[in-house]
Amino acid sequence: MQSWFTFELDGNECRVEKEDTHRSLASYLAELDPVFRRFAEHDAWNGGLLVIMGDLEGDRHRFRVIDAGLILLPMLAGRQIWTSEGIRSTEPDHPVNLAFEGSHFECGDDRNASLTALMFEGYYRPDLRRQGQTSDQFDSIIAHTANVPAIRDAAAQVFASTEQLRHEAAIKAERAGQESTVWTGRQDIFGDRFTKQLFRMKDKSPFSYVDDRKRRFHQPGTIVELLKLKKQYPNARFVAGATEIGRLSHEVEWPSLLSLEGVKELSSSITTEEAWEIGAAVPLTQVAELIGRECVAFSKILRRFASLAIRNRATLGGYLATAWPRGQLSPLLMAMNARVLLLSEEGERNAPISQFFDGRGGTILSPGEIVRSIIIPRSTESALAARGVTASLCDTYTSAPRRSLAAPYATAAFCFELRDRVIAKARLAYSGIGEAPLRAREVEEFLAGKVYQEKTIFEALPMLIETVEVSDTAGDHAEYRKTLTATLLQKFFFQHPTPESIRAKELTATGEFAKLDHPFFDAVAP
Repeated sequence: MQSWFTFELDGNECRVEKEDTHRSLASYLAELDPVFRRFAEHDAWNGGLLVIMGDLEGDRHRFRVIDAGLILLPMLAGRQIWTSEGIRSTEPDHPVNLAFEGSHFECGDDRNASLTALMFEGYYRPDLRRQGQTSDQFDSIIAHTANVPAIRDAAAQVFASTEQLRHEAAIKAERAGQESTVWTGRQDIFGDRFTKQLFRMKDKSPFSYVDDRKRRFHQPGTIVELLKLKKQYPNARFVAGATEIGRLSHEVEWPSLLSLEGVKELSSSITTEEAWEIGAAVPLTQVAELIGRECVAFSKILRRFASLAIRNRATLGGYLATAWPRGQLSPLLMAMNARVLLLSEEGERNAPISQFFDGRGGTILSPGEIVRSIIIPRSTESALAARGVTASLCDTYTSAPRRSLAAPYATAAFCFELRDRVIAKARLAYSGIGEAPLRAREVEEFLAGKVYQEKTIFEALPMLIETVEVSDTAGDHAEYRKTLTATLLQKFFFQHPTPESIRAKELTATGEFAKLDHPFFDAVAP
């Protein structure tokens, strides 16, 4: 077992030797060089300390913005890290750096550093195509004081330049029948120093590291190896994205950490006509990239979860294992009738996510057991036909003090499967009002078999208020939380009034602030 490893920092090899397995990248950088002294103070709930991580995700090379305070050092072995300082010094004429010349973003140095990282990731994102995505890219900045119009204008120019590059590369690739490699990011169309180094990266290899206090970090390559290590180190803690571990690393001691990131079975996903099976170690951002276009509700609620830097690291399996009572994603997974597959040395078992939480702030996971994958049913035409329904209406809503980086008051998700205009099945799920996410079972039974119309929904509201209880652990605003259970269902109906009106009606002023569907670069524009 080795006591050292290397990773690339701002284009140069950085050797780490005998450093604490609990130490964060931010803590390490703060002592590495005075130029990184801003990393000494970290607050994840105030936007965090953002850097860029270069990684290989399956067969796709990606730059992802992450919070340096929420990633442990051993997780960087074999990876690339770019700081804003490194981005500025490596290629001063890079479009991202040029955007800051003479800018008036009205941010301090720390915010400008975060802006650099966010704009850098956006520049290389193959899916960042529309101006409506700008708010999501800069969510941890726009939530604070900043000159938002100036940020939007600069971002539009930067992202338009990369879209033009991608368009020109696609024209050339089309002649060779390789156009898809351009739009999926499998081809290096930039040829700058950043991407040249990124595209040299290899797959993760099994890795074991021990620090000077004899604490261990293991990154196995298969499930078999993972379970063997768990048997060898029964007190070891499983980690994947480790955003929660990073937050607690100064408060809790773990003699051994077992990383799930290198386990291929947990880091990949399978798509069939009926469902998506998503590995437990797949980050939330990648989940959205896989299912977001078809399951719009998932992308919608994910934008309200934490921040982009956290979503790039947090995994779906890790999210479920934390059993956060106010979690925004659980209600949607429950409403979609998703299931979770659990794995241990004794074998595999599965359960609906609605039965995964034990009601006491925990889960049904037994010692030594891990979340293997999550199965989310699809609503394709053939999948609906197999379930004997003609339409599926699904959406989710959350109420919180602010758009991002805030604990919500309550979150609701609703799924109505219809047979013509009759409700075949209704699933109503909530979080934030009890010790665990829950389903409104009595109301679901009441709705089944009735016509989907305003009268039916309004008849269900008193029952919803009466049967869904707000626990003492739900915190302040108990009456408001109870009211939300009904008002959010009303909002759902008014946005989905008939089976034919699948597309939700816009009830907010979002459209006034950005041209949501306007591209950064239009190839047919003069």
